[in-house]
Amino acid sequence: MPHRHPEDRVYTVMSGVFYIGLGDQFDGEKVNAYPPGSVIILPGDTAHFHWAKSGEYVTQVTAMGPLGLEYMDANDDSRRKLR
Repeated sequence: MPHRHPEDRVYTVMSGVFYIGLGDQFDGEKVNAYPPGSVIILPGDTAHFHWAKSGEYVTQVTAMGPLGLEYMDANDDSRRKLR
């Protein structure tokens, strides 16, 4: 579901196809597909969502901490359900 991170992130697609979309509302029609070898640079505080639309994918995520995660809709945060 849509979320953001305070830090800049670099996603490198190792295998599969990585689908990512920008915005604070999930829309499966607005994702872009990135094949293995692709590098996506996402500035901090950019609302986005990713999807395993065509199956499993592996990405390497590089970032400088401290790391964070904020869901655009707090109800989408599965960490809240564990409490």
